[in-house]
Amino acid sequence: MISFPGTDANRSVPHRGRFARLLAGSSLSALILAGCTVRPEPITPAEHVQRAQADYAKIYDGYVPVDHPLALPDAIARALKYNYDAQLSQQQITLQERQVDLAMASMLPRLALNAGYTARSNDPAAQSINERTKQVSLDYAFSEEPAHVTAGPEFTWTVLDLGLSYYQAKQQGYQALVAVERRRKVIDEIVRKVQDSYWKAMVAGTVLPRLKPILARAERILEASREATRRQLSPDMPMLEFQREMTQVVGQLHHIDTDLNDARAQLATLINVPTNVPLALAQSDLDRALPSATTDTHRLEEIGLALRPELREEAYKEKIDRQDVYKEILKMMPGFGILANFNYDSNKYLYNNTWGSVGVQAGFNVANIIRGPRAISAAKEAVEVSKTRRLALSVAVLSQVNLAYQSYASAVEDMRTSRDVMDVERKISGVSKNARAASSLSDAQLIQRELEEIVSELNYYHNVGLARYALVTVYMSCGVDLVPPTVELDDLAKMSQEIGGGISPWANGKLPEVELPAAAPAPEPS
Repeated sequence: MISFPGTDANRSVPHRGRFARLLAGSSLSALILAGCTVRPEPITPAEHVQRAQADYAKIYDGYVPVDHPLALPDAIARALKYNYDAQLSQQQITLQERQVDLAMASMLPRLALNAGYTARSNDPAAQSINERTKQVSLDYAFSEEPAHVTAGPEFTWTVLDLGLSYYQAKQQGYQALVAVERRRKVIDEIVRKVQDSYWKAMVAGTVLPRLKPILARAERILEASREATRRQLSPDMPMLEFQREMTQVVGQLHHIDTDLNDARAQLATLINVPTNVPLALAQSDLDRALPSATTDTHRLEEIGLALRPELREEAYKEKIDRQDVYKEILKMMPGFGILANFNYDSNKYLYNNTWGSVGVQAGFNVANIIRGPRAISAAKEAVEVSKTRRLALSVAVLSQVNLAYQSYASAVEDMRTSRDVMDVERKISGVSKNARAASSLSDAQLIQRELEEIVSELNYYHNVGLARYALVTVYMSCGVDLVPPTVELDDLAKMSQEIGGGISPWANGKLPEVELPAAAPAPEPS
C-alpha cells in the first residue's frame, strides 16, 4: 500500500485543504510548462542544407550507369523504374491497400484488456442513513481498500458498428481502385514526356554535329558582312538584305540548338542519369514517316469514355458516395449490441474477487427521426452530383478526343509539307554547290543555302516529333495505356523488352485499336 502524508483520518480540514491546493498548483505548473513547449522552432539554415545534401545523395543513390546506347523502350523503362513520381503513385496504391486492411479489421468485435490501479490518501469510509427514519443506521465504515488493482477482458459487439465498418471498408476499397487509375495517368504522362524528349535528343545527336561547323562559318561571314557595311565597301541595300536574312536564319538555328540541348537534359533527368554524363542513344530511322490520319472518330470517342482514368475515377467516387447513403440508412436503425466481460479486483474486502457478466443492450436515438431523412437526402444528392460531374467530364473527354485527333491529322499534314520543302531545299543546295564549284556563286550565298537546307531539315524533324507527340496524345485522350499496365518494375532488362512490345502500336504510327467488352446489362429499377 502506498503511504501518503496526511493519511490520518483525524487530521484537521486545513491540512487536507493545503494538500488539495498543492495538487492544484502542481497541475497548473505542469500545464504551463506543457504550453511553453508546444510552439515549434523553425528549421535552421544549416539543417536545410543538411537535408538538401541528403536528398541529393538519395536521388542518385540508386543510379545505374547506362552501358549501351539507349533505345526508346530502355528510356521509358528507366523512367518508370527510377522516376519518383512513378514510385509515389505506386506507394499511394500500397497505402490505400493498407487502409483497406485496416478498415476490414475495424469490422471485428471490440475485445479490450482493461487494468487499473486506484489509491487514495485515506480509507473510503462513509455513513449509512435510513431512508424512512433519516437516522444513522451504520457508523462510519468502508468495504474498499484505499489501494487496489482491477483487471479483466471486455468484449463488445454492436450490429450498428459492424454495418458502418462494412460500408467504410467498401469505400476504402474503392479508394484503392481510384489510386490505381491515378497511377495510370501518372505513368502515361511520364511516357509522353520521355517520348518527346527522346525524339528531340535523338534529332540533336544526329543533326547538331553537322550544324555546328556551318553555324560557325555563317557567323564569321555575317560578321565580315557587317564590317564591310561599316566601312561602306559595298552597296548598302543588297548587303543589308543579306544580313537580315542571315541574322534570321542564324537566330532560328540558335533557338533550335538551345531547344534540342534542353531536351537532352530533360531526358537525362527523366531517366535518372546525371546531366553531366554523356548519353548515347540508339540509332533510329528519323525519316520514318507516319501514316495518314484516317479513322472513325466515333470509335475513338467510345474508347475514351470507357478507358479514360479520370472517368473511371469518377465512377468509383460515385460508388463511394453511394455507400454514404447506405450508412445513413443504417444509422436510422435501432442499435443492438452484446456485452461480456470478466473482472478481477484485488480488494480484500470483497467476497468474490473475480466475476463475469454478460448483457444485451439496445438503443435508438430519437433525434434520428428528424436528422435521418435529411442525412439520407443529402447523401443521395451527393450521388447525383457525382453523376453530373462524371457526365460533364465525359463531354470534356469527347472534346479532348476530337481535338487530339484533329491535332494529329494537322501535324501529319504539316510533316508531309515540311518533307516536300526539305526535298526542294536539298535540290537547291545541290545546285548551289555546283554553281559554287563553277565560281558563279559566292561563298556567302552558298553558306546561306546550306543554312536554309539545315533549317528545312530541322523543321521537318520538328514536325515529325510534333506528329509523334500528337499521336501519343491521341492515345492518352482515349485512355489507352501507353505501356502495358502489368509491367513488373523489378528487372530492368525484362521491363525494357515488355515495353518494347507494348509501345509498338503508337511507336509505328498506328492509331488506337481496342476491342471493348460487351456492356453489362443495365440493372432493373428497384
